[in-house]
Amino acid sequence: MKKRLLPLLALLLAFSGCQVNGGAPVNGESVSQTPVDGPASQPETSGDEIRGSEADLPVISVPEQTPSASVLVQEDPADESQLLHPYIQSLLEDIAAEIATPEMGEYERAKAAFDYMITHTAIGEPIGQELWRTHGGGEEPIPFLQQRALSPLRFGVGMCEDYAAALTLLLRQLGLKAAYVPGLTYSVEGHLVDHAWTMVQIDGIWYHLDSQLEDNITRHGTVRYRYFLKGDETLSGSHLWGQRLLDAGVLTEAQAAEVGSCFLAPECPEDYPAPPRLQFEETPAPDFTTLLQEAEAEIEAWEDENGPLPPMELNTTPPLFGTAGYGPADEG
Repeated sequence: MKKRLLPLLALLLAFSGCQVNGGAPVNGESVSQTPVDGPASQPETSGDEIRGSEADLPVISVPEQTPSASVLVQEDPADESQLLHPYIQSLLEDIAAEIATPEMGEYERAKAAFDYMITHTAIGEPIGQELWRTHGGGEEPIPFLQQRALSPLRFGVGMCEDYAAALTLLLRQLGLKAAYVPGLTYSVEGHLVDHAWTMVQIDGIWYHLDSQLEDNITRHGTVRYRYFLKGDETLSGSHLWGQRLLDAGVLTEAQAAEVGSCFLAPECPEDYPAPPRLQFEETPAPDFTTLLQEAEAEIEAWEDENGPLPPMELNTTPPLFGTAGYGPADEG
């Protein structure tokens, strides 16, 4: 997408009429951290960093949400959670086995998945998006969520759409209901820009999780959980989505129709109590050139043995705002 801010369908294809493929939610249910005392300091962010919706940015003010927006769009009877590409499935299984144990409850699993995204993902252009074709392949493109999740799951690199897609699928792999959410947030310059995050259901209640923004404000190996398990009231100060996005009057007619048919979200009535800050040992930023070379070498090796991959248009285009994005071009 047009976003090039380094440190940055469907609520589910499971929702009928959605133009972007995702998976249907799956029903189901990290380690204890050392608290860090003292208020969170305001991080310094440059124009190259993504969407830090901090206290000095303006607060979104839109008409109150209508009751209909608190109801999920009707689910597609086809449960696409059973149709994961085997390569994506294997990546999810490996990570799930690493971060979760059978005795974990729903909250613990959600936190483990969120923590994994923060501590194992760097903000950058997705890498190796065709690799699923050399690991089980297929004649048709894989759905959007699986496609955008590949780079974070395999290489630990992605933009906001990739973070959101990977976290959504990882939460489902851990047995939780989760959804990909497209919408708007603020750039560091204070303009509304396109964005994506995740929703998850914990003990019957839905919450917002924005793993990419959380990663963006993480400093010195400290996760502050400003965007973890938040309710609508808290998140609406910095994000627009669903009915709130319609009420804001900032969409084209086609975009509004897509939101109304695919992206009305469940109500998130409250914040979950914030956990203690997580302290972790930071690792050096990945060598993007080396990762690109690794992906290219893997494809070349496969093609040497099997012949060139035929042309295929991958499902990488985000819903609502497409590749053009939303907001000033010089911020994307």
